[in-house]
Amino acid sequence: MVEVPEWVDDAGAPTILYSKPITLFEMRKWWKGMQSDDISIFVDLIIAKAEDREGNKAFSLEDKQPLLRTAEFSVLARVAGEMVDHADAEELEKN
Repeated sequence: MVEVPEWVDDAGAPTILYSKPITLFEMRKWWKGMQSDDISIFVDLIIAKAEDREGNKAFSLEDKQPLLRTAEFSVLARVAGEMVDHADAEELEKN
């Protein structure tokens, strides 16, 4: 779970995003398509992995340009970083 206080809903509550762990296959695909100075991988990762509480995609490819143009870099980097460092509490309890 990633809480994004910078992105509030109509009621003023922070956006809560969920994601399944990122696989090495997914990461390799993103890195392959990335140029050395291309940091849009953060947006690609968020679009691909972010879900709402019910498991529905939170973003679509149509959101890429608006995210690239309006979202703060530090927010995108933090959200993507937390998704990469995913540690699901249920999985931790199993170990």
